[in-house]
Amino acid sequence: MISMKSITAFILAIACSFFVVISTGAQAAESIWLSANTLAFKTGETVTVTVNAASGTPVQGFTFQIRYDPACLQPINATSPIPGMNGLSLPQNTGLVDASFASTTPQTVNGVLAEVHFLTLAGCQTNLTLESASLAIRNASGFAAPLDGVTMGEKNIALVIDKAAGVPSTPVVSGTPLALGPSQPSESGNSIVTTVLLILLVAIVVIIAISFGVYRLLRR
Repeated sequence: MISMKSITAFILAIACSFFVVISTGAQAAESIWLSANTLAFKTGETVTVTVNAASGTPVQGFTFQIRYDPACLQPINATSPIPGMNGLSLPQNTGLVDASFASTTPQTVNGVLAEVHFLTLAGCQTNLTLESASLAIRNASGFAAPLDGVTMGEKNIALVIDKAAGVPSTPVVSGTPLALGPSQPSESGNSIVTTVLLILLVAIVVIIAISFGVYRLLRR
């Protein structure tokens, strides 16, 4: 015969099971957060921070902004391990990494969205801050739109950088790297600008010479 004590224990076990299911559901909501496996570095080494996300809705892109101290860190690139996610080149401002990735087909995200690499420049204590981030879907009209209900988890990573010189290394990346840092004009771009300016200068000189010749002829 089942005792009252056994029945009570059975009811408590069921109640605990429901509580675990509810808690798991609450943790499974869409969210984005920042993480890093290593927090202590030497000057000249590469810092890798990870932008993570969990979403029950397949997405077709994401964007994020990370604030950094340009006296301590220099952004190198960002990559995404998600198949089909390609980086979109954006103008970069000093002190703020601005990165966007997009895919032509919906992708499931549950883990690493992107890895961002920085070069340590000097001895300092500094923070990396995830200022904003969003997941993008394609709405009913076929246009990209931010996914609603995405919460921000851990946003700050505290780094300690020793002034002693470290060993430079090239990080292993997955996918096509998206170059970061302030945009610099290319040599080919400078060459084109120089050529155009020279042509304009020659044209101006020719026009002035012709005008002076016409003026002298009319005065005769």
